[in-house]
Amino acid sequence: MPVQSDLSFTFTAAAGEFEVIEFHLSEGLSETFRLEVDLSSRDPSLEFGEILDRPALFTIWQGGQPVRYVHGSVSGFQQGETGFRHTRYRAVVEPRLARLHLCADWRIFQTLSVPDIANVMLKKHALTLDYELRAARAHTVREYCVQAGDTDYHFVERIMREEGFFYGFLHSEEGHRLIHCDYLWIFGKQPGEPVEYNPKPGADRPGPALHRFTYSENVRSARQVQRDYSFKNPKLTEESKYKATDLEHQADSYERYDYPGRYRGEKNGEAFSRSRLLGLRGDACQVIAEGDDARLVPGLFFDLVGHPREDMNRGWRPVHLEHHGKQYVSQEEDSAEADCGTHYNCLATLVPHDAEWRPEPLPKPRIDGPQMATVVGPPGEEIYCDEYGRVKVQFPWDREGNEDEHSSCWVQVSQGIAGALWGHMAIPRIGQGVIVSYGNADADQPVITGRCYTALQRPPYELPANKTRMVFKSQTHKGNGFNELSFEDEAGQEEVFIRAQRNQRNEVRNDETTHVGNDRSEQVDNDERLTVGHDRKNTVGNDEQVLIGQNRRHEIGSDDDLIIGGNHSITTAGDRTEEVGNDRHDTTTADHHIEIGGHLRQQVQGDVMLQAGQRIVHRTRAHEISAADTLVLKGPGGTLRIDAAGITLDGIALTFKGPINKPAGGSGNSLSQTSKVLEGAHALCERKIK
Repeated sequence: MPVQSDLSFTFTAAAGEFEVIEFHLSEGLSETFRLEVDLSSRDPSLEFGEILDRPALFTIWQGGQPVRYVHGSVSGFQQGETGFRHTRYRAVVEPRLARLHLCADWRIFQTLSVPDIANVMLKKHALTLDYELRAARAHTVREYCVQAGDTDYHFVERIMREEGFFYGFLHSEEGHRLIHCDYLWIFGKQPGEPVEYNPKPGADRPGPALHRFTYSENVRSARQVQRDYSFKNPKLTEESKYKATDLEHQADSYERYDYPGRYRGEKNGEAFSRSRLLGLRGDACQVIAEGDDARLVPGLFFDLVGHPREDMNRGWRPVHLEHHGKQYVSQEEDSAEADCGTHYNCLATLVPHDAEWRPEPLPKPRIDGPQMATVVGPPGEEIYCDEYGRVKVQFPWDREGNEDEHSSCWVQVSQGIAGALWGHMAIPRIGQGVIVSYGNADADQPVITGRCYTALQRPPYELPANKTRMVFKSQTHKGNGFNELSFEDEAGQEEVFIRAQRNQRNEVRNDETTHVGNDRSEQVDNDERLTVGHDRKNTVGNDEQVLIGQNRRHEIGSDDDLIIGGNHSITTAGDRTEEVGNDRHDTTTADHHIEIGGHLRQQVQGDVMLQAGQRIVHRTRAHEISAADTLVLKGPGGTLRIDAAGITLDGIALTFKGPINKPAGGSGNSLSQTSKVLEGAHALCERKIK
């Protein structure tokens, strides 16, 4: 390590100034720098509380001018041996961003872009005042993003790298600023003169330079292909590709294929693939340089001059630096052989200034297994879901959720069967306990794969008393009641129970067959209606009894045939009315008895014909026959006719037994008749009506 007479180092902390003995600084793009510095102080009893976790400033001076600042917070402090006049100390200085390594959390972010999420996390650690985002392209909103137990630093850095961001620091005497960029050229150029290449430094060189410069190219992956899946468009393969541009000296067939891509949408897929491949090709073209120019800063490119190969005299950008320096501190107890002067050396990793370098992608934490959660929703709701049957949940680890519709993203629910407009559907209700698994062990892809009872959500039947019962029981939405299908499997008590809280509809597209091995009981508390589109046949092996509390009406569109193998009895407590639209024909094989407790009235619009094979007997106390036009009595020997003209007897012979009287009165013509009928005689009686 060459000696530089005009170079010096200083270190200032809250407790005061220290003399620098030796230091080592490691820094780079997307790295939290770490400065380890050995110090000397005349104070042997420094208060650690005045230094630890307080700001500190390390400065490299050249020619009396500061050429490099390193500002940070003291994260470690040690006290060593005390000599005659000085006490040794050792300090570790890191950026405030390094404090994010000390914190881990389980947290949900919704509908925020990655820069927005990073801003929230940095604000949590009070870093936003010294923070700058330099983005050249828009970054889409992430519907759901989970910090799943990883440190705050790992979480922020991982999601930022996924979308092509890297970060660096700009130091000043007053502080250090964190800068995130999504393109390398945004970071800018190192001010001042170009950096000189001098492979043969002298003992006391006139100026700093790079004296070692090793250029290398390495064969790396040439193409990145990623795929992912979205249930909203399952037939579409979400595939994104990116091919490197700097492939002049290697084949382009080295493809890296990753699944899942862990992105949503084609635009995000392109950015993810590009960032991943650039991270894998970070050392495809690089320089390892060594020198003593302390101006080099990660991210700021410089122009190189003096290299014998002309194409190397171009812009180079440091992506990683290792600084090491010593300086002599005069101590009375030091030996005379102690080294004198100041020594400084820097080892740098460089890439071409126009290269699109990215840090390697960080692994995403994997969820070890399923987790428990509770279904949540807005106040006043019992069921809260979207068009896909997804629900919101509250995880027990979520300290910021309010157990409402904002507690999580929409979470898919696994159903027993899921087809195109067919399958099983049971939406978890608010308050139910569910088991959440994760697609590809990714905390950003939750899916409900099961449900479980809790102390607040008890089983529908008391257990273990009803351990033989299988139950499918629902709960009335915003009411009291339930529907149920349950099975009792206890030997000798087997039962299938179906209960509808309100309506039940059964639809059979073809045949339905029901077989009851023993009795069947059916009770309808109100009306029953049965519609049969074609024939209906009922077969009763023994008796049939129908009890009707009030009226009964049968309406038959065509014929009605009633065949009774034995007797037929009809008892009507009130009136009975029969109406026949056409003819009526009654046939009785044997006798026909009609018994009427009151009167009999028959009204016929046409003719009445009564025909008996033997005789007709009318027995009554009084018998009246009335005809409006004509009354005719016919027999084998004559006819009696009563009409408007009078009474006409027409017969072979008229025989009267008993006296004949002609009372006075009456209408019509008078009748004179004298006759005497001898008892037992058969004589011709002739009458002449005058």
